Amino acid sequence: GSTGCSLMAQEVDTAQGAEMRRGAGAARGRASWCWALALLWLAAFPGWPRASGIPSRRHWPVPYKRFDFRPKPDPYCQAKYTFCPTGSPIPVMEGDDDIEVFRLQAPVWEFKYGDLLGHLKIMHDAIGFRSTLTGKNYTMEWYELFQLGNCTFPHLRPEMDAPFWCNQGAACFFEGIDDVHWKENGTLVQVATISDLTPVQYPLRRLL
Repeated sequence: GSTGCSLMAQEVDTAQGAEMRRGAGAARGRASWCWALALLWLAAFPGWPRASGIPSRRHWPVPYKRFDFRPKPDPYCQAKYTFCPTGSPIPVMEGDDDIEVFRLQAPVWEFKYGDLLGHLKIMHDAIGFRSTLTGKNYTMEWYELFQLGNCTFPHLRPEMDAPFWCNQGAACFFEGIDDVHWKENGTLVQVATISDLTPVQYPLRRLL
């Protein structure tokens, strides 16, 4: 049963050296296939060790959890930059003001890879507002507390079986819209106008 996955020792003379090297290359190829089949078996039957009586602590994927409050961040997660450094409260809008609403969209990692991930439809979204009464623009977006790299890529921690992400996020509201950022590789388009602000302001303030 192990002849296909191991290289058998062979006695050869000098004249057979080239043939032995070809045989070794073929054996390495068979070994690679054996490893690939073993990994495929483990992926297809993840519960096999438990069914065989072998204890396993790994539970993957981790079931999705819902929270009624923000969980306390793991001390392992440390921010390199301040979250929402220019953030500000939502200003009070006049009842007779008309607020234009904009869809803002740009590729994820656009600052590093341009529109590359845009071709795969991996996008970051935000909402823009413009007061027609004051002419001021505002942006509201949801983004990561511990930087994009920590949110995108997992950490492998020795004390944990499963990969670990620092992926908590929050809403950030600030004055201004970065037109160049959204237009260059993404979308900045008006999608609606809000005329009656009375029923809108209170739930929006609760959101932030």
